Amino acid sequence: MLGDTFALFRPVYYLITLLLVCNFVYVVFLNNKIRATSYILFNSLFFVIIAAVLLFQEGIIVDETNLAGDPLTFDLTIFFGVLLIASFIFRNRKKRKA
Repeated sequence: MLGDTFALFRPVYYLITLLLVCNFVYVVFLNNKIRATSYILFNSLFFVIIAAVLLFQEGIIVDETNLAGDPLTFDLTIFFGVLLIASFIFRNRKKRKA
């Protein structure tokens, strides 16, 4: 039991990944309305904040139970931040062209 990886939050991270990728695809390819794009970016920011809080809570649980942390959830949290920044860049680029 000592040194096992705590991976109970992985399904939640997979769901957040799916939703963020759908938001990114909408911002990049299906952008028709500015108002909807702003909503999608706010939604993406909300998901990134949820992922960061989950990562923090996972760290507390791992520390209390003497388990190993899950590196995949950390990597996905970094990926979420990069995806959010890329969404903002694509939105601004499309906004300038219009």
